[in-house]
Amino acid sequence: MTTKRSVSLPDDVARYLDQQPNISAAIADAVRLQIAAGRLEDVLRRVGMDVTDEGKARWRSRLAQPIPAEVLAEGRRILDEAA
Repeated sequence: MTTKRSVSLPDDVARYLDQQPNISAAIADAVRLQIAAGRLEDVLRRVGMDVTDEGKARWRSRLAQPIPAEVLAEGRRILDEAA
């Protein structure tokens, strides 16, 4: 089942959507990601982690860095041993 909605969007978001082959799918994917992020935050809070904007920014910065080749190799080695 689907439901039609009418929304007002900032110009930059509208320009992005105008470039997408399927605007509805792009919006649905973005909203699903937002839902998943909210669920993750709920789980983290339930196990006692304090989710803050500063903490999220710190992890985004950290995760934006490339993973060092030796770390990737070690992860692959561990996965191969587990298989």
